[in-house]
This record gives sequence, C-alpha cells and structure tokens, in this order.
Amino acid sequence: MSVIDRRTRQKAEIRQRILDAARQIAREKDWNAVTIRSIADAIDYTPPIVYEHFENKEDVLLNIVKEGHTANRQTFDAILAMELSAEEKIVRLSMVQWTFAREQPEVFRLMHNPERMAQQREMVREGMQEGKQKIESLFRELCSGPENIGEVIFNWFCLMQGYINLIINIQPEQGAKLLERVEDPKMVALFQQPDLLFERAIRRFIRSL
Repeated sequence: MSVIDRRTRQKAEIRQRILDAARQIAREKDWNAVTIRSIADAIDYTPPIVYEHFENKEDVLLNIVKEGHTANRQTFDAILAMELSAEEKIVRLSMVQWTFAREQPEVFRLMHNPERMAQQREMVREGMQEGKQKIESLFRELCSGPENIGEVIFNWFCLMQGYINLIINIQPEQGAKLLERVEDPKMVALFQQPDLLFERAIRRFIRSL
C-alpha cells in the first residue's frame, strides 16, 4: 500500500470515527450535546483535527443525515426490485423504517426533525421522484377504487410515523408499566411485541384499501 493510499484510508477512518462519535453522544444524551469539542474528546483528538474533516457541527449532522437517507434508499430499492406482491413490498418498506427507528432512534429523529426538513430536501431530492412513482404504483395495485393515491400514501406515512414516534418516545417497558395501572392485561400485552403490533397495523391498513 502506498503512502497516499494509507493516508486516504486513515483520513476516511477518522472521518467515520467522528460521525460514529457524534451519533453515540446523541444516543446517550441528545443532539444538543454534540459539539466539535465533545466529538474530539470522544475520539481522543483535538478539535482542529475534527475541523480538518468537517466545517462545523452542522456539517457533521448533515453527513449523518445523508448516510441515513442513502442507507434507506438502497434498502428501499432492493425491496422494490424483489419478486413480491405489492402488499409484501409495502409491509417490508414499512418494516425498514420501523427497524431503522428502533436501532438508530437518534438518527431517525434527526432525519425527521420538522425544523430541518427544508434544509434536507435538496439532499434527498435525487431519486425521490422515481421512488415516489414506484410506491404509487404499488398502492394503485391495491386500491379497489379511484382513491386519491397521494392521500392514501400520506395516511400510510402518518400511520408509520405515529407508531414509530410512540414507541421511540414511550419505550415498551415504560408503556407496559403505565398500562399495568389500569389493570388491563390485553393492553399490557400490546407493548410486549411492538414489532408484531406494528406489522399487524400496516397489514390491516393495506387490506382496508
């Protein structure tokens, strides 16, 4: 390996460590706790090293958002290319969002922060129209009448976001404890398998079309 190749690899490794550290700080605390100084301390470097890779904190956050959207888009494209029914594709697309939110809640919040959506719009514009058309095509296969497909997709999105935000903000264990107070074992059971609860809700919505 040449000296240039080694330096390029080392630069990429440090850059990734910076992004990973920012995500970890946000997971343990929140995004307000993420600063260039806190990132530098987490990776045992000085702030100037961080500035060699990113202009500022906002640049770090935008790159984390970009990574999240890129990963989601790649997974979406893979699902859309599968030989599956329209229902199964929509269910899998929904579960991708659910799993991402459960595994990386801090990144999901950052990506879906209403105050940042306008700023991120240009970033996700690439490929958005094509993906939108493919999803519309899936729902047209399922809708029995001349429904407004845009409204149906919006309802689907709201259903996903509602469940995801509920589970992220009220962890299953906390929810179960709250429900135990009303002595309703059936309601408590809902929080014991949130993945299945979410999937059933998505399938119920699809079959109601």
